[in-house]
Amino acid sequence: MPIRPLILAVLLAASTGCTPSSAQQPSEDHPALADVPQQDSAQTQSEQRPSAFDLAQQANYQPQVHLRSVDCIAIQPFSAVPEEQISTVSDVLQALYGVQIRLLEPVEHPASAWYEPRRRWRAERLLDFLETLLPEDCDRILGMTTQDISTTKGEHRDWGILGLANMPGPAAVISFFRCQRRVREVPPLERLRRLAVHEIGHTLGLPHCPTVGCFMEDAEGTVTTLDRETFLCNICRRRLESIP
Repeated sequence: MPIRPLILAVLLAASTGCTPSSAQQPSEDHPALADVPQQDSAQTQSEQRPSAFDLAQQANYQPQVHLRSVDCIAIQPFSAVPEEQISTVSDVLQALYGVQIRLLEPVEHPASAWYEPRRRWRAERLLDFLETLLPEDCDRILGMTTQDISTTKGEHRDWGILGLANMPGPAAVISFFRCQRRVREVPPLERLRRLAVHEIGHTLGLPHCPTVGCFMEDAEGTVTTLDRETFLCNICRRRLESIP
């Protein structure tokens, strides 16, 4: 019997300091964007701390390896994803992984993925849908959405996440929704870049990495982990080089 590819998620707790065992309330886990904390000007203006621009520029998005078995990644927007987000993700994947990018026409979220009790989209069902949209001449497909997504984590039936991917496998999906939370130094759009690198890394077979600051570091329940991810470590690059 074939083994279903392991699915890995970048997990994000609903509130600061929340652990997976904590009880969740829908109102806490699905706030209006107007309730998202804004940038802390006192921190970002401090002369002793780097600016958001400086931190964003630290990321090393130069090509790391030549992927021998992956030539093309398709990007599939769900509904109205802003052009700025699509082009940002397209550019970073092309630069870091050295692949061609195919931009697909936007599609609606599949009705089968809607989770009415929390009013958001189930990520694993989005992955199943994305697999059916993968062009024959592309090797991977990345879904992009601005809406909240979730999956099952342990005892939690519906856990909000940043992204989900098959490992290894053809599909990944990322959401901009939670990239906007607890913004301090790294802008949400830069977080989206790093999230895309992370999830596509999973589709290529890269597991979570213990190296602090590596793009494949586990988020460990907070979006702010993305803020320190600025490079692909030597261990992960060697793993990519070993892909047949």
